Amino acid sequence: MSSLEIAVAVGLGTGVVAALQSTAPAAGLGILYLLAVLTIAIRRGQLPALITAALSALVLNYFFITPRHQLTVAHSQDLIELIVLLIAAIVVGRLAAVARQRTAEAERRAEIAAAREREAKLVAEAASAILAGQGVVAQLESIGNRIAAAVSASRARVVLEPVPAPAPGEVVVSLQCQARKGWLYVSADGDWDRTDIERIAKPLGRLIDVSVERERVAERAAETEAAHQAEIAKTAILHAISHDLRSPLTAITTAGSALREATITDGERRELLDVIETESARLARLVDDLLDLSKIQTGAVASRPDWCDLQEAVASAAVHVVTDHPVEVALPPDLPMVRADPSQLERVFANLIDNAVKFSPPGSPVRISGGAGPGRVTVRVTDHGRGIPQQHRARVFEPFFRGRGGSSAGSGLGLAICRGFVEANGGQIVLQTDLERGTSFAVSFPLLPQPEAVA
Repeated sequence: MSSLEIAVAVGLGTGVVAALQSTAPAAGLGILYLLAVLTIAIRRGQLPALITAALSALVLNYFFITPRHQLTVAHSQDLIELIVLLIAAIVVGRLAAVARQRTAEAERRAEIAAAREREAKLVAEAASAILAGQGVVAQLESIGNRIAAAVSASRARVVLEPVPAPAPGEVVVSLQCQARKGWLYVSADGDWDRTDIERIAKPLGRLIDVSVERERVAERAAETEAAHQAEIAKTAILHAISHDLRSPLTAITTAGSALREATITDGERRELLDVIETESARLARLVDDLLDLSKIQTGAVASRPDWCDLQEAVASAAVHVVTDHPVEVALPPDLPMVRADPSQLERVFANLIDNAVKFSPPGSPVRISGGAGPGRVTVRVTDHGRGIPQQHRARVFEPFFRGRGGSSAGSGLGLAICRGFVEANGGQIVLQTDLERGTSFAVSFPLLPQPEAVA
């Protein structure tokens, strides 16, 4: 291709000289060949330019300097002009070739700088993905997406695994991670070649090491915090249990000792036996609550869902609550049935009614209302006591938390058990409280198509 370009350039120069030879001496017109030499030097470099210069001198001598059509020179002046032309052509070709080389080097440096810039940008984007605070898996996915976009590839992925497993059409590069073996897979349809991809492998590997180490530190910190919180919870539970067990045990022990006295009357003996029975039942309830709470917290609650009539569940629960407070049941007669474990549902309403009784002013009623709304069936247990303070509302369903009654208001397990049983049956329990108008707990279940027997 360069020989053809040389021939064309020299031919064009020859044509111009031939056209102008009548207006000036041929040797003087030879300077026009410098344009051909300059063009070839810029396009092809120094050696082709030198060939063009020599060929131009020969053609000028052969066609335009007397004697024509011979490679001889009759006049010394023509010889000098040819030599000057040749030297000038060589110098021009040399300068043009040097300029071309420097331009090419500048372009290469610019390309290298652009490549380094895009590599630095890609590494910076990978670092920002790691700083986003996601887990390692999400970070690796984000880095892969950024790499695919940067290299214009259809896909790219970063995987931490012992040995590479590239898919067909993927280029695989080791990330040189220290913590774990990592590999970068890039589809072969991208703009970057393997060398470019390998150049970013090491900084990406270091970033991934930072991500893995940060997650490991976070896990250790979380484990330490969990252990600390568990220790605090254990201490609180032991304190609460010891307090709740001590009171009935003290009463039973005192009553038992008093029964040994020979001087007590029959009435006093009956009262002491009543104390023993009452406190024994209280201990039994506490033990049952602890067992139920243990099952709830370990996810071992065994629910046996069946169609339940909420009115029957509420009525049965109210019977088991011993209280002087009136219990007003205002449930609509057409309240839909729900799917839940009947015994657990009865336990939930018994706990809620008992809780409402504890915090109701003397003689004030406990109201039970409900209805069917969009997609749900709800039963609400409301007392007219003082509401729950704002700072305590988020904790009312925590075990052993006594939000309104202090240490004498019960074990603090009732609401935790309610929430566990309700959620185990697919329902929700929500606190609705007002410091002036009392507190409500709303239990709701999904509204399902009713069985044909009760349609």
